[in-house]
Amino acid sequence: MGTSPVRTLVLHGAGQSSRERQRPLRNRLLELGCASAALDFSGHGLSTAHRAGSLAKRLEQAQALLDHATVGPRTVVGVSMGGEIALRLACRPQNRITHVVTLVGAIYDAAAFALPFGPAFSAALRRHQSWRDAAVLPLLATYTGRLTLVRGEHDAIIPSEIVELVRDHARASRHCRIVDLPGVDHRISERCATDQALLDSLAQLIAYPPADSLPPIRT
Repeated sequence: MGTSPVRTLVLHGAGQSSRERQRPLRNRLLELGCASAALDFSGHGLSTAHRAGSLAKRLEQAQALLDHATVGPRTVVGVSMGGEIALRLACRPQNRITHVVTLVGAIYDAAAFALPFGPAFSAALRRHQSWRDAAVLPLLATYTGRLTLVRGEHDAIIPSEIVELVRDHARASRHCRIVDLPGVDHRISERCATDQALLDSLAQLIAYPPADSLPPIRT
């Protein structure tokens, strides 16, 4: 990490993901002078799991690392499932988060938040457009920082409408940018390992948020 203050937290997604998937991105960020922290959520990578995982548990773990390993003002990057966690962290003013970046980020039905991962959780997600009832959406009225919402053109996992829904609920929507990536699917982290142009582009989005004077943009 060097001697630079760590102001960025990177949160991985679900499935077989771990913090190692974001290693190329974090290395590129470090080259730009942006040191970051990351964790393996319980049951992923090198982390053990002594009780069932849930979104609520992930939020608890992410908050602990944020407190222990970073200083404010902060940027939080959430990939896929990590998007919900990043947004929830940002809605806690004491966390001093000034920039949230979601990479193919998900949000979840309020009823699913405390459920352990498993059949009941999956059933809650299968309800048609359940994400429209995400509890994080009204919470966004408390967040005044910047938002960068990145989606892949060919993402078959996360509905494309989610980024507009998040933007429309954000109190500081004028500081929100939606970035569409042509030809990119949900496996954005894996692609970064072989696509230098994409890696550089994402690192720039994270390291250099838009100035206050800039309007929302779509690239």
